[in-house]
Amino acid sequence: MEVFDQLAELYQDEHSRNPFQAALVERIAALTPAGSSILDIGCGTGVPTAKILTESGRKVLGVDVAEGMLTLARQQVPAAEYRHADVRDLPAEFGPFDAVTAFFSLLMLSRAEIEDVFGRVRGWLVPGGYFALGMVDLDADSLPVTFLGVDVQVSGYPQAELAARLTAAGLTVVSIETVDFTPATGPQESQIFALAQAS
Repeated sequence: MEVFDQLAELYQDEHSRNPFQAALVERIAALTPAGSSILDIGCGTGVPTAKILTESGRKVLGVDVAEGMLTLARQQVPAAEYRHADVRDLPAEFGPFDAVTAFFSLLMLSRAEIEDVFGRVRGWLVPGGYFALGMVDLDADSLPVTFLGVDVQVSGYPQAELAARLTAAGLTVVSIETVDFTPATGPQESQIFALAQAS
């Protein structure tokens, strides 16, 4: 989204130090062998996801719609590969990948689009591959909100419904938890972190 071209540095300051996200990324690194190919949907500035994964010897392809985010990512995590693209436009035969990550990047989609992406992710994963997901704990479809001073629309699910949507897409939920995270200067957020596996 064009809005994130303008908000790249502010977004990084607010959201790049989430210990729950970092822990799940480190879990993906532990579950995949060195040299594994990992797709990071909505890679943002590359921190912390691409940074952790490339430093652990994984090959990362970061995809983002915001050139402002990608500019920072290329500077900060040059070991990863990046592509300017919208996840909704990636072909069904994209991949295969040993793991896919998507941390808060699907929030700007409608629920129908999110569920379509879940199905695409299942098709992009090798058998037994992992999907790590971060979402806001929110029962809404394209709800207008103000984020970092900009008006956007966001979608989400409560934890049980999110797990059901992942399962419906052909993914096995390995773990899922709802946590409270407080950004650097923002209000506390209820967030959901899920790990799923392609059967």
